[in-house]
Parts: sequence; structure tokens; C-alpha cells
Amino acid sequence: MVDQELSVFDIYEYLPHTNCKNCGENNCMAFAQKLLEGSKTIGGCAPLREDIFENKRKKILELIK
Repeated sequence: MVDQELSVFDIYEYLPHTNCKNCGENNCMAFAQKLLEGSKTIGGCAPLREDIFENKRKKILELIK
């Protein structure tokens, strides 16, 4: 596989898509952008801290490390 630059869509794909605004952003896409920029951490997403999203959380961590 060819190395590609990480995009906001790569991160957004694994977010819960709840648009709950608990992270301080208007929607999950905006939060994904902040994760990409490094101005937010994955811990800012409350739904991602739930056990049901463990696999998604791990995938995002792999992407942004």
C-alpha cells in the first residue's frame, strides 16, 4: 500500500458521528479536524471513551500517532 497523507476523513470515519458537542466542537467533522491538527486529544470525545467504541478509539490512536 502506498503511504498517503492522513486526512480529516480518515479520522472522521472512526468517530461515533453523534455530533454531541461534548468535545467543544459543533460536530464530529470539526473534532476530527482538531485531532488532525493536534489541537484536541482523543480523550475529548466522550462517546469514544465508552466500551462499545473501543475498536474505533484504537484505530484513531493508530492513525494519529
